Amino acid sequence: MSTISTTGTLSSAGLGSGLNVTSIVSQLVALEKAPLTLLATKATSEKAQISSFGQIQSQISALTDAATAMSNPSAWTASKASSSNPNAASITATNLAQPASFSLDVDALATQQSVSSGPLTAGAALGAGTLKFQLGNWSGNSFSPVLGAPVLPATVGLPAPVSVTISATDTVATLAAKINAANAGVVATAFNDGTADRLLLRSKNTGAAAGFQVTSPDGAPAALLFDPSTATTGTMADPANPIQYSQDAKARINGIAVTSASNTLASNIPGVTINLLATTTTGYPASPVRSPATLNISTDVTPGVGFVQNFVTTYNTLNATLSSMTKYDAATQTAGMFQGDSAVVGLQNVMRRMLGSTSLGASSQYLSDVGLETQLDGSLKINTTKLSTAANNGTTLQQLFTANNSDPASNGFALKFRDFGKSALGIGGMATNQASALAAVLADNTKQQTAVNDRAAALQAQLQAQYSALDARMAQLNSIGSYVSQQVTLWNKSTA
Repeated sequence: MSTISTTGTLSSAGLGSGLNVTSIVSQLVALEKAPLTLLATKATSEKAQISSFGQIQSQISALTDAATAMSNPSAWTASKASSSNPNAASITATNLAQPASFSLDVDALATQQSVSSGPLTAGAALGAGTLKFQLGNWSGNSFSPVLGAPVLPATVGLPAPVSVTISATDTVATLAAKINAANAGVVATAFNDGTADRLLLRSKNTGAAAGFQVTSPDGAPAALLFDPSTATTGTMADPANPIQYSQDAKARINGIAVTSASNTLASNIPGVTINLLATTTTGYPASPVRSPATLNISTDVTPGVGFVQNFVTTYNTLNATLSSMTKYDAATQTAGMFQGDSAVVGLQNVMRRMLGSTSLGASSQYLSDVGLETQLDGSLKINTTKLSTAANNGTTLQQLFTANNSDPASNGFALKFRDFGKSALGIGGMATNQASALAAVLADNTKQQTAVNDRAAALQAQLQAQYSALDARMAQLNSIGSYVSQQVTLWNKSTA
């Protein structure tokens, strides 16, 4: 009896092919994605370059700001002022003030008028009536009304008093509140001396024209009136009550008399403000003995030196960053991030050439002339002695930085570095172009990674489709093989 061999029978491993399809597809896709490793490494480096160049741009901006701040000649014209007697007078000066020295006598300070009523029964009602407050100037017992705030004229051109109505139940406290609310140019205070109430009045402002008169058209309590031009007994003008008349400040500058309604002299000398604090004259006005204070105004070189120091600091910061990023460290065999980069090295070279250039228009033409000395590493070091000498030598230091010759090659150094920074950071500038180039490289890297991922995804889909078709075909063949094997077995049994 013959038999049919089945040693070549097809078998299936789950999907019909017997192959580990998932592993095969994964490995083939991984091979397709292999370039991503290099691209990711490059992207990390490119991002680091963009970040580092952003630092360079920020430092260029800081240097530009420092140069811009010192490029305006008016920024150098600061003044300082001093007083030989700061207890009597203080002085301040703006850049409008010219260097000068002058004497100051303070004969009298500006004062406010202040008066007090006689003692009144504590907490008692004062009695109804009307008080009229008029601002003006007292000369002895003669009162001259003046136009001033508040002005509520009944007749155009004439000052009008401010009226305050006293009700039958008003006390000193409630009356004081009414006076203050009336804005009559007078401040009222309710005062208790321990046994009785008093009404205290003072003018809001200092100066002779801030005096006041208190009258009544309808017989208000006499104790509340102040009018020395009439009978004074029993009124606030009673000599028994404390009285101080308002007056203007009186002073002498270099012997010339000046007056002011306040204790501030701000209009006598351009750019100068003098605050009067105490009198320097005794025996005024009858037998004045004067002990004048000396006031000095001089040029303040501090801001100019500060400009220079800030310029040096910002320059050195940028120089150190550029040097670090473009150097090659032979000891560690490590190259800086922008070592050999023409754009970054170009920025560094332009800056160093400007340091060695000249500024025409002043006795000093080089930075080294005023103590800014270039070091081997390209940084600047300040020789404080030379800088101090230049700062106190008229406009020498200022001109070195601010001279405008309409020529980039010979302009002042503040103008040179200001314009360099604006150009480098502007549209089409060296720094702007380099930043754009670095961003473009990273963007291209991103596109390449996207393309690799797209190709890998397409390959994965293709392979999965192919192996799915193979699995289906192999499953079909295995099914046929199994049927044939069964038929052979039956055939062999039937022929046994």
